[in-house]
Amino acid sequence: MSRVWLCQYPVAKHPLKVKTGVNLYSFEELCYYLYQNAEAVEESFYNEILCQWLEQEIRNQELARRLSEGLQEEQGGCWFIEQILKDGGLQDSQEIEQAVHLAKSMENKSPAQCAKLRGDRFLQSGRYRDALWEYRSALEEETDVFFQGRIWHNLGTLYARQFLFTAAAECYKRAYETGQQTESSEAYLLALSCRDHQVSPQEEADVEEVLSRLKLMKKSGNRAGYEEKIEEMLLRLRTEYRKSE
Repeated sequence: MSRVWLCQYPVAKHPLKVKTGVNLYSFEELCYYLYQNAEAVEESFYNEILCQWLEQEIRNQELARRLSEGLQEEQGGCWFIEQILKDGGLQDSQEIEQAVHLAKSMENKSPAQCAKLRGDRFLQSGRYRDALWEYRSALEEETDVFFQGRIWHNLGTLYARQFLFTAAAECYKRAYETGQQTESSEAYLLALSCRDHQVSPQEEADVEEVLSRLKLMKKSGNRAGYEEKIEEMLLRLRTEYRKSE
């Protein structure tokens, strides 16, 4: 670690429980959590329970009073995260500004959009369980098929990164059928080629060779030929997949 943070307030006897299953025992942990998850923290996190925890467990009466007043004034999440990080003094002004900017990016977005953005961040950082929970939440909230296609594609990536290629292929397939994006069809083909090692080395080599040719075809501007070839491969692999079940 590049820095050592000393606790300036007491360690809580009773933790502040966070939605993702994290328990916070100190004010420094709260600041760290908010800074690392600025756009993932829902506005409902800033409530009277937080104020009571700061007052009774952390003994930071001044900040608790200020945040309680902010609740009465109906301040937004950006205001709360700025107040807490400034009081903590663990981040410099530039880092605080960046965290506030990330939190602000979540404003005026639908619950499904917020869930997807949180899922994307969790996916990038390798927090697959949290990402899965957010993507499922987004699918339940959103009815737009194109948006759902993007979520299914990211779910495929989530499973592929864990070498769960059967599940990844199913998600990419749903993504392609829903959003009709060629990147999902390409990912579906690759996931099938790796699926549970059910594809022979020769078949996998054939798929990789065809995908290489497809990329060249796409770059050359032959869009019609590219999409036609993709459909041919999808049809063949779907048939083979059904036979293997």
